[in-house]
Amino acid sequence: DKRRAVLTGALAPSRPMRICDVGASPLSVPPYQGLLDDGVGHVYGFEPNEAQFAKLVAEPRPNETYFCKAVGLPGERTLYVHPTAGFTSLFPLDPVAVRAIGKEKWLSDRIEPVPLTTVTLDTLAELPQIDVLKMDLQGGELEVLRGGLAKLSQAVAVVTEVRFHRVYAGEPLFGDLDAELRAQGFKLHKFLFTKSVMMPHAHEDQVVRPKLTSQLLDGDAVYIRDADYAATFSDDQLMFLALAADTVFDSPDLALHCIDQLIARGAAPADLPAAYIARFRHHQQAKNQGGGQG
Repeated sequence: DKRRAVLTGALAPSRPMRICDVGASPLSVPPYQGLLDDGVGHVYGFEPNEAQFAKLVAEPRPNETYFCKAVGLPGERTLYVHPTAGFTSLFPLDPVAVRAIGKEKWLSDRIEPVPLTTVTLDTLAELPQIDVLKMDLQGGELEVLRGGLAKLSQAVAVVTEVRFHRVYAGEPLFGDLDAELRAQGFKLHKFLFTKSVMMPHAHEDQVVRPKLTSQLLDGDAVYIRDADYAATFSDDQLMFLALAADTVFDSPDLALHCIDQLIARGAAPADLPAAYIARFRHHQQAKNQGGGQG
């Protein structure tokens, strides 16, 4: 929070950053919450599950707009509502693939198929141009990208769930998303995390499960615009990328890179890097830098 406060106090974009969250189920505090609290970001969230959507809008808050819509390529579809909210998807679970990694417990006879109509980001007039896209919708990420070419044309970052081992029938995998994002002008910046599972075997009572998780399952990946920031980015884009790098996906080195470009333009104070680094944790600072305040 202290690190973020240095940036929000020094950078003055012409408008709040527009964050699009597709799959904005209220299962946890989103990583961009601090930007909303500081008034420098506004989230446009999508949640087609009516029960989860009701939780999102139960207490209206500033800087938050939500839509009870499913985003994907346009058409009549089925939402497979799982009793565990995090497994709800436009794709049905693949029993063979799930059993292959010993996760039969994910299969349920209480999955409710709900017919709905999917929409694309580009066809929603009430959705403005997007600066940062966050996606977690259990297999539907590729459709969001392909239906949002215009709305994403100026975006600086995409944070998306990626799958390495198929869980849902017909869902795109990491390579499919990676190819699409690169075609749209983004590059892989980092993995926030990857999750692995243990392959099933007849000797599970003889091993420590957490020490034998060798099969990659999924994770969250961060993509950033592949561009010459100094030549092609506006001041606002540099500020949005700096704020997202600091708060949404914890890349303070990228934030400093953007700050350098802003200082060269006279759009940020020259002492901002020193003030920002002073809030880094101790192990992130050179020994002669002084104490960090994390």
